Amino acid sequence: MSVDISKATESLREDFEAADSLVDEIYTKYFSERFKRISDLEVAFRNTDTPITDEQLEQIITAVPMDLYMISSNLAQFKQHHEIVKLTNKQRKKSKLDEDIDVEYQLMAIVYNSVIDRVECQISFTKELIMGAKKIWDARRRTDTANPIKDTYVDLPDYTKSINDGGRTNVPIF
Repeated sequence: MSVDISKATESLREDFEAADSLVDEIYTKYFSERFKRISDLEVAFRNTDTPITDEQLEQIITAVPMDLYMISSNLAQFKQHHEIVKLTNKQRKKSKLDEDIDVEYQLMAIVYNSVIDRVECQISFTKELIMGAKKIWDARRRTDTANPIKDTYVDLPDYTKSINDGGRTNVPIF
């Protein structure tokens, strides 16, 4: 017996695309705007042509954790919605209601789980970004203290001319 996975995949392609679209829509609605600044700073962090500025590093170290706090708050609320969908699924299975609706609720649980996984991965990545920015920040500060700009004292020549008085006194000429 030969199994043709490509036929099964092709027959489900429309469902895959609908699920992907729904995941993107939900992600955009709840989380996209919060990750915008993080994404922009990540691009600056990875840019090999131009080093990241101290201002951008400071944003990553100070503002991004606040963004993560708000994202985590949204994620907690979203996880609550996910739990409601899962409980509704259990309740529907026990009461043996319409099977088509059961499938929709199961799909909804899968979509919510995908969004949660996506956001948790981005949170994890953002934490790594913060740690990397902190390392660069600390390294820059160490080089500032190791190689401070020194005041240089140079012995300047005597800019006074002596009046022909036998060299006894130097009188500045202005």
